[in-house]
Amino acid sequence: MSRHNVRREARTPFRYRTCVDHRVRGHEIVTGAARIDNTIGPRQTHLHACAAVGLSFVLHATAASLWKEKSMLRDSRFQRFEVCPLTGALGADVRGIQLSVRADDEAFIELRRVLDHYHVIAVRGQKLTPQTFHEVARRFGPFSGNPVHQPMEGLDDVVTFIREPDDTGMVAGENWHMDLAWMEKPPGFTMLYGHVIPPVGGDTCFASLEQAYRALSPGMRALLEGLTGIHCGKGVFGINAATTRLGLRLDNAKAIEELETEHPVICAHPATGTRYVFVSSVLQRFKGMTAEETKPIVDYLMAIATRPERTCRVRWEEGTLTIWANPFVLHTAINDYSGHRRVTYRTTVEGHVPQAAPAQSAPDTTSSMRAA
Repeated sequence: MSRHNVRREARTPFRYRTCVDHRVRGHEIVTGAARIDNTIGPRQTHLHACAAVGLSFVLHATAASLWKEKSMLRDSRFQRFEVCPLTGALGADVRGIQLSVRADDEAFIELRRVLDHYHVIAVRGQKLTPQTFHEVARRFGPFSGNPVHQPMEGLDDVVTFIREPDDTGMVAGENWHMDLAWMEKPPGFTMLYGHVIPPVGGDTCFASLEQAYRALSPGMRALLEGLTGIHCGKGVFGINAATTRLGLRLDNAKAIEELETEHPVICAHPATGTRYVFVSSVLQRFKGMTAEETKPIVDYLMAIATRPERTCRVRWEEGTLTIWANPFVLHTAINDYSGHRRVTYRTTVEGHVPQAAPAQSAPDTTSSMRAA
């Protein structure tokens, strides 16, 4: 074979089909296999290995590039740690901070700022015990109280949620809801720490009530501005009793079943002034209206809020501390990890009495959540 012919054969075209699965979990990128699809005869078999090696380098470079690109999504307004948005609607990953070790007051103030903008943060790589979890939570503010769940022994503000591999039925928080919306001051923050996390599944989804307000027509906004929602504790204990291994404070059951609390339907964020819809699964009726008249509107608002483009999904890892600004979001747990154990710690931070947004006749021009 002549030298000229060798060069010609080396330029014989290959047709490649690559299957690359870039799954980012923590700081790990998993790259799938690549396949060479060609019609080259046996004489060029040696080129297969060369092409495969070269393609391997390309795939690894591509994976590294994707991780670098993901890192470039960091929100430059926050410099004490990395803040990377989860979706265009709400939520952010936070890395580069250990809350139980050497975290000063400024770090917690900065985290509050992040929560004001994103409403949900997943603080990765934490190493918390129930005691240090309690200590971190109380640096955000006093305990809101929890009249429903039995606390952990020795820590009145911490509840343990346990799901064993053979447990069946509902998981805690399986349907879209807001935590303790029937309280006069619903929790300002809910904090959930992943102690034992399944290898797959068990994610938590969140929906933005600010984005829900922006999606409403001017006519619907005008209708809702004058309404007051009555949120009821009726049925709360029944829902929680359906969850395996969840201790309840049954001494409070009767009082909570009869509890009704009024909250404005259109509220304003106390720090940013942004408008949001205060709607929850326990909103039974609007003041001055019947439950039958109220239900279609509440169902519509819940549906608008939970559309995919107004949500984010937190994928858990052991050591993840997820914090959400409870009055501004709905959330739901995903029950898809049967056969695996899951242990989380939960607490809540005292919030404010929801305040009605100032009446306005013109269309809302509130700047987006990402505005500086």
